[in-house]
Amino acid sequence: MLELVIVDDHPAVRSGLIGLLEEGEGLRVVASAATAREGFEAIADLRPDIALLDLHLPDDDGLSLCLRTRALPMPPRVVIYSAFANDGLAVRAAIAGASAVLAKSAPPHVLTAVLRGEVRPTVDPRALRALGARLEAPELAVLGMLVHGVAEEEVATTLGLTREQALARRAQILARLDGRRPLAAA
Repeated sequence: MLELVIVDDHPAVRSGLIGLLEEGEGLRVVASAATAREGFEAIADLRPDIALLDLHLPDDDGLSLCLRTRALPMPPRVVIYSAFANDGLAVRAAIAGASAVLAKSAPPHVLTAVLRGEVRPTVDPRALRALGARLEAPELAVLGMLVHGVAEEEVATTLGLTREQALARRAQILARLDGRRPLAAA
């Protein structure tokens, strides 16, 4: 049984997901939260197998929450679940450490297959090139490894960085792509 934490600021979405996922085989919702802060606390305390994160939260964004979640000692797989899912978001989510991005309009069977790890959506090469064109060479190395499924620890080792330094570099890459100031990685 895979345990799941849902983080979405809309009560109706949380309730609907809980109802949908509780009916599915092999998934159990152990907590839901409306904010990134509440979600991070639940994830850190409960150590679920999977975190299902909305992109737009009232106190932070799902990508920042994903990056902080992936910094935990035993991080869950993360799926970004958004009405704004697109190819560019999939690239940015890979940098944050998400295993998948899924549109909220996806059919329920696709959602459960992605949560179970049976299906992993791919990153569109055009979106990868478009976002990659905005990065420096060292950032491109990080992007390439993460998008192609290289483990986060191996990325850090390959670049001669500590885990914390690698997370900080990923936070800087996300900030550059989002056109904002660098985020705190953890």
